[in-house]
Amino acid sequence: MSLLFHGGDLQSASAIYGRGPGDWLDLSTGINQHSYPVPAITQDAWHQLPYLNPALINAATSYYGDHPCLASSGSQSVIQLLPSILHQLGNQKAAWLPHVGYQEHREAWSQQGDIQTYNGLDSLLATQEIDAALNNDEPGREIGHLVIINPNNPTGETFKLQQLCLWAQKLQAINGFLVVDEAFIDTTPSASLLTETLADNMVVLRSVGKFFGLAGIRLGFTFAAQTVLDKLAKEIGPWSVNGPAQTVAIAALTDTSWQTQMRLALVNQRLEQVDLWQHSMVQLGANLAASHELFRSFIMAPDLAYKLHHNAAKNGILLRPVDINSSTSLLRFGNIDLSQADAIKRCKTWLKQETP
Repeated sequence: MSLLFHGGDLQSASAIYGRGPGDWLDLSTGINQHSYPVPAITQDAWHQLPYLNPALINAATSYYGDHPCLASSGSQSVIQLLPSILHQLGNQKAAWLPHVGYQEHREAWSQQGDIQTYNGLDSLLATQEIDAALNNDEPGREIGHLVIINPNNPTGETFKLQQLCLWAQKLQAINGFLVVDEAFIDTTPSASLLTETLADNMVVLRSVGKFFGLAGIRLGFTFAAQTVLDKLAKEIGPWSVNGPAQTVAIAALTDTSWQTQMRLALVNQRLEQVDLWQHSMVQLGANLAASHELFRSFIMAPDLAYKLHHNAAKNGILLRPVDINSSTSLLRFGNIDLSQADAIKRCKTWLKQETP
């Protein structure tokens, strides 16, 4: 069974469960509950056409590093456009993606032709599969382009920079691209591919929505060779980032004090976020599969995952089940605001119903 709506879609959840959109405890995303405090928005940001403010690119450079980049209205539009563009610039062979991960990548690449999948639950097994394909050890399992979600959402799996750079070198020899989605890497910025010199066949996607808790402003950055960025910019068109979003992002990306304090806070509360759920999940037959600073996932049978999702929703708690295969699912829990006693009570009341 698969849900027909994304995590965070409170309108669809409300239509199904008969609960107002404002009456949910939404734990179905990995968006930071403690969002960056939005600064005052000047009248110019509202009234003028949103041509790109050079200060936004300067802010992005100070936060992400000095690489050619393109600002866009979130990463979603770029994810949809990349397969066509990279097929134009590179080879036409199958793209490789994790068998479980942010599914918009799979949807976009599927529109362009064949795809292959590698293990999304175990980075060691995934590495072995990808290496075998790049070394031509398995006829019929050739890689054209490689998509990595690092860290993976919802499995939490990660790959080391050295490994990513090695794959990029091998892909370059066959005119293939390495696409790395780093939407959840802000809590560990030293693990980002942007700490390296980017090869011409590397594309890195970053989001302002997750760590900064600003999903509503719809802002992302793509880092790649200028030829890739030029084609993306032509497809996206002008005024792709609205004026208020630019104002907020300039402040957020340059506020190093807030960034440092938030990373520390998320790390410090990570165990408490897990402990809120783990005892009950283990009692029910589930095990912790991923623990990120912004989400945790428990692995279990599909029937249990959807039963818990359904029962939680009836209690006004929105979770995110993810199918792995016919016998396995993940149930992902985003962060709860631990300062909100009523929210914690709602969760504990529901858990008590599940584990009497």
